[in-house]
Amino acid sequence: MPGKAAKVTITERQKEILELLTNSPTTSVCISQRAKIILLAFQKKQNIEITEIVQLNPQQVGHWRKRWKAAWDNLINIECTQTITKLRCAIETLLSDKHRSGRKSRFTTEQQASIIAIACEDPQESERPISIWTQREIAEEAIKRNIVDTISPNRVRDFLKSSRSETTS
Repeated sequence: MPGKAAKVTITERQKEILELLTNSPTTSVCISQRAKIILLAFQKKQNIEITEIVQLNPQQVGHWRKRWKAAWDNLINIECTQTITKLRCAIETLLSDKHRSGRKSRFTTEQQASIIAIACEDPQESERPISIWTQREIAEEAIKRNIVDTISPNRVRDFLKSSRSETTS
């Protein structure tokens, strides 16, 4: 049997912001959808009704209701002490996905630096019959030198691309 849905309370100012986020063509689809969930929940709609409107599953709807309820005191504090712009920013942040760290890189910074260094060398010094390095050639050379056990040419491209952006910043 499903649990009890988190009760959603909003102020007039919060409602204005949520409606703006729901109707604005520049708001991301996710933020707009989540703002709509909060507005519908405030109208005392049940999760099952909301799921049909916003096309999400009941667990997702419940998640955003709970997140709103948990942030309620903070939103009231912001609303009472700061500008409407800060409140809008806080609401958008609340309705955004949380940062995810992702998977830890399989390659150390030393390995990455060594792979980038290969790209800076003359390929003929490594007895390669080419005039310029390709991503595949760099990957093969890194494996040959025992820098890494395995690496794809696409991963080499990522390292080279990130090193270029760091030197131009």
